[in-house]
Amino acid sequence: MKKDFLNAKIFDSRIRSDKITKKERLYGYLLGPFSVMMLNSILNHYLNVYYTDVMNIGHIWGGWFLSLFPIVVKALDAFTFVIMGVIIDRFYSRQGKARPWILFSAPLLVLSMILLFVVPSGSDWFLVVWIFISYNLFYSVAYTAYNTSHTLMVPLSTKNVAERSKLSVLANSQHMISGSIVAVLFPTLIIPAIGVNKNAWVMVMTLISCIAFPFILLEYYYTRERVTEESREDSEKIAFAPEKRTLREQLILCLKSRSWMVLMIYLILIHVVNCLSNSATFYYCNWVLGDYNDGITQMLYYTVGNGPLGMGMFLARPICVKLGRKKAMQLGFFLSTIGTVICLLNPQNLKMVLIGQMIKSTGLIPSAFMVTALFGDALDDVEEQSGVRCDGFSSSIYNVIITLSTGVGLFILNFGLTQLGYIAPSSVSTIPVQSDMVQGFFVFCAIGCQALIYPVIIVLLQFFKEKRFHL
Repeated sequence: MKKDFLNAKIFDSRIRSDKITKKERLYGYLLGPFSVMMLNSILNHYLNVYYTDVMNIGHIWGGWFLSLFPIVVKALDAFTFVIMGVIIDRFYSRQGKARPWILFSAPLLVLSMILLFVVPSGSDWFLVVWIFISYNLFYSVAYTAYNTSHTLMVPLSTKNVAERSKLSVLANSQHMISGSIVAVLFPTLIIPAIGVNKNAWVMVMTLISCIAFPFILLEYYYTRERVTEESREDSEKIAFAPEKRTLREQLILCLKSRSWMVLMIYLILIHVVNCLSNSATFYYCNWVLGDYNDGITQMLYYTVGNGPLGMGMFLARPICVKLGRKKAMQLGFFLSTIGTVICLLNPQNLKMVLIGQMIKSTGLIPSAFMVTALFGDALDDVEEQSGVRCDGFSSSIYNVIITLSTGVGLFILNFGLTQLGYIAPSSVSTIPVQSDMVQGFFVFCAIGCQALIYPVIIVLLQFFKEKRFHL
């Protein structure tokens, strides 16, 4: 698939150098993805809260709508990721095969984000249809197009392992930056101010969505697909022949790589617990660790508890050079296990929980900043084992796993909310008190699940074949 209109100079990358530049690192991999990561962080932490606490739709279909909705939409989302991977593998232009989709997705990301919160009043069926369409417009269409491309930008930027590791740190740093902004502003200022006022929620989310647009363009204009360019048989041609291999054939080729398989299993485990934990944090901080919308507990939980991750921008790469990425991640997950156990000793004690969270986040530094580099290693290993690059397919599988894991995590949380008797604050005149069973469920979702999975990951990583690099 070739798109000639992308030959216009207005669509050209602002990066001309064959080597990674400072502008590329700053604009393309740090500031550029920031806005979309912030939108996604807001949705991961607060869209479910908007549905349960503001719109109070937990009662629809006896609670089964909110329980099954994440599984159904994420299954559809996963399917579109596969389709998007095929499209990228067959989409070739002067601008590359992945970058153009960052540009195409930008306006739709903004529009669909707004529609997620602008839900008109109506019958239960009307609400269900609106939520289903707006959710899939954002995730199954706009975010799928963006994230499939975004995931490939580090692997396709260069084959230089050291440079790729630097970009991986930056690409994952904006997760920390956007997450920190959401963690500080929302629980301390925004959420207490807008409470359960639907109109206020809509106004805030519309403003944030519009601000995101120019940042998305930064990522498009300040990145470059050098690996794609090097793969062309004739450097004078704008496009080259797309691979004809089927999805089944590409899967067989990828399964020849042990590192590829290990990485995909790792992604399943880590993203299920991360989604469950992130989605439950609001409920845990409001009903177990502190008081509802007290403006301080959740902020401390994120900023103090996750504070060490902020140093990851500077520490991750030297640590991984010294120990190797795999060993650094294994030791990190061991430390994180200790941190979660400390939290579980007294999950209602803020000081003890913050200490445990700080230890946990310190251990997560290598894994938080190096996963994109590991993905690049896995793609290279597939090429070494089979002689073929399966970039678009692997990006699709990568995002399918993340997507379905998100659905599983939300299903677990919402099933517990609806079946254990969670009381939405908008359904009563005063702040309710949740039962011990509900509070215990929040503790497990926010912290306990991590303590169970981290030791499994330590063993799993032993089977990953990493590439060593030097400063």
